[in-house]
Formats: sequence, structure tokens, C-alpha cells
Amino acid sequence: MESVVAWLAVLRRRESDLGVRQKQASRLRPIPFATRYDLQQFESANHHTERTNPASGDYARRLISGIGTYPMASAKMKRSMEVDTLRGIACLLLVFFHAVGSTPTEGLRIAEGHWLRTFNEFLVYFRMPLFSFISGYVYAFRPYQGNPQGFVKGKVRRLLLPLLTVGTFYAIVQALTPGANASVENWWLLHIMPVGHFWFLEALFIIFLVIILLEHFKALSTVAGFSAVWIASAVLFGLVDFTNYFGARGAVYLMPFFLAGLACKRFEIVQPSALLLAAAALVGGLAIVVLFPEQMGKQNTLAALASVSIGVSAGLLLLRSGWQSRPLAYIGAYSFAIYLLHVFFTAGSRIFLQRAGINDIYALLVPGAFAGIFGPIVCAQLIGRSETLNLWLLGSTSRVKTALPTGRQATA
Repeated sequence: MESVVAWLAVLRRRESDLGVRQKQASRLRPIPFATRYDLQQFESANHHTERTNPASGDYARRLISGIGTYPMASAKMKRSMEVDTLRGIACLLLVFFHAVGSTPTEGLRIAEGHWLRTFNEFLVYFRMPLFSFISGYVYAFRPYQGNPQGFVKGKVRRLLLPLLTVGTFYAIVQALTPGANASVENWWLLHIMPVGHFWFLEALFIIFLVIILLEHFKALSTVAGFSAVWIASAVLFGLVDFTNYFGARGAVYLMPFFLAGLACKRFEIVQPSALLLAAAALVGGLAIVVLFPEQMGKQNTLAALASVSIGVSAGLLLLRSGWQSRPLAYIGAYSFAIYLLHVFFTAGSRIFLQRAGINDIYALLVPGAFAGIFGPIVCAQLIGRSETLNLWLLGSTSRVKTALPTGRQATA
């Protein structure tokens, strides 16, 4: 009996100590799912973040016995070589897309049937889904913490400020530049009807607004709840088709991939069985594209199944491959600047070379792609020297830092 009493007293002291530590940790929330990972896995999965809470290591150890809480976020994040490598891949796909042109009447004006046109259209299954997947994965490290005003303010700064400055400047340049592919038809609907590729910023902003509601009602806290939300987003992906006011249709398009990236981190999807299932989904999605090409590009269940299967599985497999490429990671560190500014350089390079009498497709494509990648990087480095320009043009309050293989950071 005395041993039982003594054991209960020890347990009370542990709980009391845990209560004190919970009060000290301002950004800790209860674990919404079973803690089946050991300390090494927990610390490895969170190697992207800097521990600002001195008790965080103790909390990690308490996870082993199922007691305690886990840090949902940290005040500051380190760059990840794996994530930046994926960003670099997405940037290459994006720049290639706009250098070639989204239609036979844009970009290099390549006719249907040309292998570059076919390849460019095929990349639609990877390009924006990968950007969205990465956004969801990165969000999982610094999720919504119950401060809607602060959260929305941060997204307005990061997404809408560049939309209003760079996006508006892009629309004006398109209207004034001879040889540009398109221009705004109704200026009074500027940004209500998205301008060019800036629809992504609007769509992502809408996604974050939806995420606030889902997090508030804890719809994403459990595997069951998360699965239900993801299935609903996938169904909407295949059924909903409406005018893309302020990127709303784009938000529906991106949501399944954003949620998949979020789930990949939040529920630590690393199991071999999950990766095998993702590989099977990727093969199945590609098979649908090959076997039913006439159905692709239409609003139907088969096309939606192929798109979601390929986009989600490719993002998961690429991330969990652990692939690290220093050149790609360097490019990926500037992914936001590249996304915003690359069209100025791809189009500018093409127009300049064509006026110089160069019309060969490949002679236009290679310099255009090179300019579309490294032009924005140079601009970001110059813009970063001014806090005001960095804020208003790139929506950032700090200069870009690139991840190094050793875990160190280099400020650009």
C-alpha cells in the first residue's frame, strides 16, 4: 500500500512539473494523434525549426511515454535543403512553362504536336501542385495559433502586397510593351479578375482563410477529421467550375495539394506502406493520362482523379526521397522572387532576341529560361538591400537565406 501511495505521489509531482512547463510554453497544444514515434524520429522530423522554448527537449522525451504536449510551431525556422530543392524543381518547371508559352499563341508560339508543346502541357500535373504541396508542408511548421488578426496580417503582407505592387506593374508593362502576349481588358476588374500567374497569390490567400476556420474548429487535428476535409476538397476539385474571381477557382484547384503537404508533416507520413501507395497512385494517374488523353483537360471525374493522384503522390515521393541538390536549393531559396518576377525576364529575353533577328525556338528558349531563373535572383538580392522595397515588392521583412548541406545558413 505504501508503495502505491509513493508511486502516486511521484506521478503527482510529474504532473505538477508538466503543468508548470505547459504554462511556460506559449505555443504548445495537445497531441491530436497517437504518439508512436521515438525521440530520435521526433527530433529528426523537427530539424527544420529552432527550439526557442528551453523545455522543448523535455517535452519531446515525455512524448515517448505518451505524456505531455508537442510544439506546433517555433518562432523561427531554418531553411531545409530538401524543401528548397523541391522549390528549385518547381521554379524550373514554372519558368519553362512561361518561356515556352501556355498556348500556341503565347510565348514561343509553338504549334500543337511539337514535343515541347506536348511536354509543357504534361507538366501541368506537377508544376502548380508541387508549389501548393510545398506551401502546405511549410505551413505545418508554423500553423495557425489562434490569433486570426496576426495571421491574416502576415498573409496580407506576404501575398497581397506583392500582388498589388508587382502584379499591377506587370499589367501595366503588358499593356505598354509591343509583342507582349496579353493585356488587361477591363482595368476596373484588375486583380478581381487575376492578372497572369498572380492568381496563385490570391488563391493561396483564400486557402489560408479557409485554413483558419478549419484549424479553429479542429477539423485538421485528427486523422479522421483531416481525411474527411481532404476528401471534400478532392470532390470539389473534380466538380466545381466557375469564374476565377480573385483566384477562387484556383483555391479549389490547389486545396487538395496544400492539404496533402500539410498532412505529410502533421502526421509524419514516412511509412514504407504510405510511400508504396503513393508510388502506385502516381503510376495509376500517369496510366490514366496515357490511356485516356481525350478526357484530360476537361472537367470530369477521370481527369480530376489523374490530376490529384499525380500531384499528391509526386509531391510526397519527391519530399520523402530526401533528395538534396545545392544548385536547386539555391534557386529554391529565391522561389518567391522567381515566381513574381520571372515573366519579365522570359518575355523580355524573347522580345529582345527576336528583334535581333533570332527566331530559332531553342535559341530563344535557353536564354529565356536562364534569364527567368537568375534575373529574379539578382533582383531579389538588390531589393533585399532596402527594407522598404523588400516589404512592398517581395512582402518580406528579412533577406533571403540559403540552406547549406552542413545545416549552416548563408545570407544572400
